[in-house]
Amino acid sequence: MQAAQKQNQNEKEPLAVFSEGPLFADAIPQDAQELLNHFDAIISSTHPLNSKQRAQLPAVIRDLSHTLTDERDRRRLGYMNRTETLSAYTHYFMWWNLLRLTKLFTPMQNFFNLDDDDVCIDFGSGPLTLPCALFLSRPELRQKKLTWYCVDISGQALSIGENVFYTLASKLGCEAWKIIKVKGELGTAIRQKAKLVTSANLFNEILQKETMPLDYLAKKYSNTLLSYTQKKDSRILVIEPGVPFSARFISLLRSSFMRKKFMPVSPCTHCNQCPMEGKRGGKWCNFVFTTEDAPKALKKISETAHLQKERAVLSFVAVKEGLEEKENDEKITFRIASDSIRLPGKRQGFYACSNRGLILAVTQTNLKSGECYSLAIKEKKELPVDAKSGAFILNLD
Repeated sequence: MQAAQKQNQNEKEPLAVFSEGPLFADAIPQDAQELLNHFDAIISSTHPLNSKQRAQLPAVIRDLSHTLTDERDRRRLGYMNRTETLSAYTHYFMWWNLLRLTKLFTPMQNFFNLDDDDVCIDFGSGPLTLPCALFLSRPELRQKKLTWYCVDISGQALSIGENVFYTLASKLGCEAWKIIKVKGELGTAIRQKAKLVTSANLFNEILQKETMPLDYLAKKYSNTLLSYTQKKDSRILVIEPGVPFSARFISLLRSSFMRKKFMPVSPCTHCNQCPMEGKRGGKWCNFVFTTEDAPKALKKISETAHLQKERAVLSFVAVKEGLEEKENDEKITFRIASDSIRLPGKRQGFYACSNRGLILAVTQTNLKSGECYSLAIKEKKELPVDAKSGAFILNLD
């Protein structure tokens, strides 16, 4: 009788949920924040606009935004080679991309564990947005002697980016990394193998002209990216817009990388099958953060161009060679990957990716996109299943 009472008491105890940390940083390094707050002055000092260009800038930004989003199927892939649109991109879209990438990169210290003389390759580099964001967000890397091959079809964009990068390094009082500009595309020969291979918003454009099935393309392009690595201790980062099509491609890339022994480091909490793989009618992996702390000048440009941004969204995968998954049946680790869903009883539901599969985390607490948690469990047991989504229901209260 006493044993039964003790068991009932234990069942009523609150679950022990431990925070594993957020995906996005609440704050980036202070010196980087200062530069981002005044990035308009930096880009104007390196590539100033005349009065006519400045007056036309909001309209050009708005038109380019439509081209990059709702008119993707008609996009001219050479927009980076047009002076007018390139100017709009560097004065506005580059600024937003630096904001979201620095928030993502700041917590990723273990993934960006680079040493002197390491080689990095960034495909679709444009105005060097990704290397600039990494330089801003990871102060310990500013002292490293790194070589970056920055590859893009637009030589003009690369030149602008090089000037911006050197300006940022100068303002931070650091020696700049070695930048090697390569006018070309994914598949262009690079004479050195890399420890780090990156791309941001590259496949969103490449896949427009492809007609083969997406799983075939994921295998093809994962092999291409892998061919640039030094293999041992290498890592690859692919970032794409947070839309279902891109999330589906990211999930397929992840699977292809794993078959080559490159295992996911982030945002995945496991190496099992992706439970948010973006199939039609299913959940798709994307992460969101608010832009309420974005620089005032940047938000003002958005308002002038009638492109108010309240949230930034992305899908990505970071993989590393040689990692082995360590399964732990004593806990469930999950990362929030959805907005709040209203449920009865003043509760909220959040879809999450976990080592058990798709999770519907139910709680009265507000959880944020990208936050990661571990839940200690005393014994492995079946969880109830949500009839609508097929997700395991995890009641956190």
